[in-house]
Amino acid sequence: MRVTEHLYVYLWSHESENNCNSIFIDGKTPVLIDPGHLHRVPSLFERMRRDGVDPGKTQVVICTHGHPDHFEGALAFRDGKVKIGISALDEKLVGEVGGQMYAQQGLRMPDFRVDFYLKEGDLTLGKHEFQVLHTPGHSPGSLCLYWRRYKLLVAGDVVFMGGVGRVDLPGGDQNLLKKSLERLASLPVELLIPGHGPALQGAEQVRQNFDSVVRML
Repeated sequence: MRVTEHLYVYLWSHESENNCNSIFIDGKTPVLIDPGHLHRVPSLFERMRRDGVDPGKTQVVICTHGHPDHFEGALAFRDGKVKIGISALDEKLVGEVGGQMYAQQGLRMPDFRVDFYLKEGDLTLGKHEFQVLHTPGHSPGSLCLYWRRYKLLVAGDVVFMGGVGRVDLPGGDQNLLKKSLERLASLPVELLIPGHGPALQGAEQVRQNFDSVVRML
């Protein structure tokens, strides 16, 4: 679904697939955020084509964290033409416990490649400028991307509508998650795209959601 001139958002509603929301940002350096499970990538590509977007334009893939339902789809780009980025902490997580996590979902741990590390600070892709935020709790190297131009927050599995990411997986930490939520709540956000479930639009709705989920912890 096209949201703005450069922004396309693909929300997933089938929980049985355990798949994540994906974001495509067009421009001089087209970027795909959180491609999801590998077996769902063809379906994602078909949705993109229906919007007039050629998935072959993708130059960069960014994963908010290393869990299979967000990161595995990056394997669709392993020919080396597309640069794949994740935090160094979550690359380490995948290497240490990825086999166990994939096995829990009935999957075999695949060979994977990371081309560059994302870290706290500014990130420029073409003419688009983002702020990368290190937001641990759901995973040690979990990241969020804030697009100041549109007051847009790509939240990964840190926060959902009415909920937060699990902390019972390897590397999870409830105290760190709460601190990450409090930090994100201070940003001026008018569109919040979580890793799963519906997006939240409007500054007041976003603020109320942060208030309620912080009280849950």
